[in-house]
Amino acid sequence: MLSLRFIMATTIIAATAGAAAAQTIRLDDRGFTFRFSKDDRRGDVEGKRASCEVYARIAQVQSDANDRYRCGFRGPQWNHDLGVHFRWCRWASRGDLARDQLFRSQQLQACFNRLGDFDDRR
Repeated sequence: MLSLRFIMATTIIAATAGAAAAQTIRLDDRGFTFRFSKDDRRGDVEGKRASCEVYARIAQVQSDANDRYRCGFRGPQWNHDLGVHFRWCRWASRGDLARDQLFRSQQLQACFNRLGDFDDRR
């Protein structure tokens, strides 16, 4: 059985590789563009933009899982809006991004455990 951490890591690597290879600004299915404003000095840094795009997409998937499985988590970390996460990311350190993703991942796993998730080692 694949762990949530493995799946998230694979998703991050695949999404980051795709973003780096394409070197384009993509739109999500709702028309959101993953780019910083013209006056934002970080907008010129492709790595930061790519990192924030992946961060925002993962945050949205985690937020959707929170609702889908009725976990009940609330607060800004559970916002569905890609733009909110993308804009927050531009000022966050890599460590803050990792901690935030890990926090949501751990909270979701606790929810899944309550729903009857199992551990093969038992």
